[in-house]
Amino acid sequence: MTLTEGFVKDEIFIDFGSEIMFGDDQCCLDYPCRFPTVGFQLMATNGLVQIADRIRKDAGFKPMHPMDEFTDETCDNEGWYDFYVGLNGFADNHMDSCIEFVVVNADSEDNEELYTIDLTAEEQNEVFKRLDSQCREHEGKSCEELLKEAEEKMREDMN
Repeated sequence: MTLTEGFVKDEIFIDFGSEIMFGDDQCCLDYPCRFPTVGFQLMATNGLVQIADRIRKDAGFKPMHPMDEFTDETCDNEGWYDFYVGLNGFADNHMDSCIEFVVVNADSEDNEELYTIDLTAEEQNEVFKRLDSQCREHEGKSCEELLKEAEEKMREDMN
């Protein structure tokens, strides 16, 4: 198992207590192209939170949890992060290129700001496999089947 596979296996969990979000998006290449999307809220695992804290700290904000020179007393420990990841019918591998997170209830200027954790192609593939296995287990459907549902909803909305 690679480091990426291990991290994804241990730290990426769909929050099935939240609703799976079906939608669509559009990009414009030579002409507008609509495509289906499926969005998931992820559980705020220790690994994802540490990455989010590092991104915010590097941007000049206090992290939510102790790290480096920050202690429990100097952190912005009243806030939290909401994490999201999506599938889309446009990309060949059906994965968005990042995990997004929103700063929630923070006592800082970046409260409600959206940040991204960029994913390499290898990380995208591992996250897709992880999401697919969780969807099959909890929803009884593959990620491909969920994207087909999103495409059907998109076509219904267009008519």
